[in-house]
Order: sequence, then structure tokens, then C-alpha cells
Amino acid sequence: MMRLFTLALLCVALPLGAGQAQMGNSTLPPGHPPIDRMPPAPTLSHSGTVLETLAAPPYVYIRVKGESGDAWLAAPAVGLAKGTKIRWPDGLAMANFHSKMLDRTFDSVTFVDSVAVAGDP
Repeated sequence: MMRLFTLALLCVALPLGAGQAQMGNSTLPPGHPPIDRMPPAPTLSHSGTVLETLAAPPYVYIRVKGESGDAWLAAPAVGLAKGTKIRWPDGLAMANFHSKMLDRTFDSVTFVDSVAVAGDP
């Protein structure tokens, strides 16, 4: 009886595992990127100097003097002192954005995934 149960279990379990992705890249469809790779880090293509910050956890609004003048960024909360030189990637710009937490409307704010202190990797 036990042999019959084991045989039945193997007959059911083997086909289920045959088509499923396994660890590594051997069962991925052709052209699929490897699953063990991390996506590339965003390019920090903009830079400027912090003029002001407004905390609104879990975010921080950062007024910067950048290559094209003053601008507001919204990024994940990070402590930045006035005068700190920072870099940031492209982001999503929104006009007339109202922050409920700050009860303030920004003419324009760019939402970014991250900011880095200039000189940091």
C-alpha cells in the first residue's frame, strides 16, 4: 500500500516541477534576463546644493540650486544640511503639487527615488 502511495505521489509531483523555474537561469525562456542580477542603479545625472529641506515622513522635500536654477525635489527621507552638495536621478515632475502633510502647494516638484551626497558612491 505504501509503495502504491509513493508511486502515485511521484507521478503527480514530477510533472508539476518540470515546468517551473528553478534557482539559476537554466529554465528561463530564451532572451529573459538572469534572475540573480540586480537592476542597474539609477544614474545620478543632476547635481546641486541644498538650500532648504522640509520633513514630511517618509519623505523629505528638498529645495536645491541646480544647473537650471532653484527646484524642489521630493525623495525618501534623508538628513541633509543646508549647503550640502547632492546628486539625484531623473524623476517625475508634477506641477501645482499639494502636500497634505505640509499643507503647502509647490509650483513644481520632482519626485525622485534617491538622493546622494556628491562624492559618495
